[in-house]
Amino acid sequence: MSQLAELQRAFEAAVADPEADWQSLFGRTCRGVVAYANNSLFNRAGALDDAYPVIRQMVGDEFFEALAREYARTTPSTSPDLNRYGGMLGDFLAGFAPVAHLPYLPDMARLEWAGHLAYYAEDRLVYDWSRLASIPPEQMARLRFRFLPDCALLYSPYPVASIWLAHHGGEWPSLDQGAEWVWVQRQQGKVTVEAITPDRAAWLRGLMAGMPLELAIPAALDINPEFPLSAALAALMTAQAIEEIDLL
Repeated sequence: MSQLAELQRAFEAAVADPEADWQSLFGRTCRGVVAYANNSLFNRAGALDDAYPVIRQMVGDEFFEALAREYARTTPSTSPDLNRYGGMLGDFLAGFAPVAHLPYLPDMARLEWAGHLAYYAEDRLVYDWSRLASIPPEQMARLRFRFLPDCALLYSPYPVASIWLAHHGGEWPSLDQGAEWVWVQRQQGKVTVEAITPDRAAWLRGLMAGMPLELAIPAALDINPEFPLSAALAALMTAQAIEEIDLL
């Protein structure tokens, strides 16, 4: 490895470690490098504050700031856009011993990250549902839906959607109420979170994987033989979650 490559690797490692021996790495000219490292760490930790307001509420300001610094110290940025930093916090929390007594916290972080991505997702035109009138009814089963980039579907064995809603003015749920499927979307510039039924989630999961309507429906019917397809389609229309519909 060349001397320059060794120096670059040492710099990258030291920026992520506030306890690095900068003097031995860069000599007496290290003051500016130390300031850069501290600013980099501060900026990465600060990015988590924007992405995870509910996590902050749940653990308290002081603990969250220490948590954010530890995450920033151990997790380098892979993008120059700080709005893209922090996506691995859920996995980090799953192995972070101080929050082991809050087993739902990693999934709450994953939900908040989905909401964060939804908020910053690219704006695109919503599908004009009146166009479906030109498709013969016998061909409807072959429709394939393309979702807007601000839509996400998540599963948690804990009621994380209900907990999220409780932090936004709703009632606090009992953890005993169990698992939830969660629909996350940006609507009119605001992130919305909704707990949805397992049959609707199975249907949406198939559609989001690119299945045509006829192949996505059976998974919902396996859960609920009376799956309300018309109501599910109406909900998609109302939510304005579709960018395009293709006929296969």
